[in-house]
Amino acid sequence: NLTPTAPLLPPDVIRRADWNALPPDHTAEEEFGFASAENPTGWHVYEGDLAAIYTTAVIHHSFPLLRDSGTMRALQDIHRNVRRWADIGYHFGIDGAGKVYEGRDIRVRGASVAGYNTGTLGIVLMGNFEVESPSSAQLVALQRLLYWLKQTYKLTHLAGHYEFNPITVCPGANMRPYLNLLADSLALQRGTGGYVPPKVQSQRLSGACC
Repeated sequence: NLTPTAPLLPPDVIRRADWNALPPDHTAEEEFGFASAENPTGWHVYEGDLAAIYTTAVIHHSFPLLRDSGTMRALQDIHRNVRRWADIGYHFGIDGAGKVYEGRDIRVRGASVAGYNTGTLGIVLMGNFEVESPSSAQLVALQRLLYWLKQTYKLTHLAGHYEFNPITVCPGANMRPYLNLLADSLALQRGTGGYVPPKVQSQRLSGACC
């Protein structure tokens, strides 16, 4: 059962039902079934107080989807049909107009930072920030969302995806300079130093890895 300790989402977050999200597919090849000691990469529902679990917000861009045309449903389709994950990997998404969307249930481990998903909150901004830049509306919405997450879950760190997985350029060269500005404005530490590895780890190098 889902833990009841997660607070309600901010009122301006667009719920999954309103962007026609598909339900999780627990037969997905790369996130098969539910997590256990024998299946550490499965769908994992956190127990207890989420403020004692989440430490770091990790920022992504939606490559190959672009800022003003990318949608949460299109991103979910990529994650389910190409990545073979059970659901969209990120907990929140922000489109080019600055609208914030509910992604994966916040009480469920994400699938977006290979090997470092446990205890990290995934936030994706629509855009390919190697070739375009985040909009002012996106940055304002991200700052507000991060403030709420810090107040709610006592986050201590902010990181870009590339800091955990150097093989990627995500969230793109045009987004990276804003990470320091956002961290400074919210008194968050930058980087991966807040990550606490799970007790049971997998040797798989999948994006859905724990």
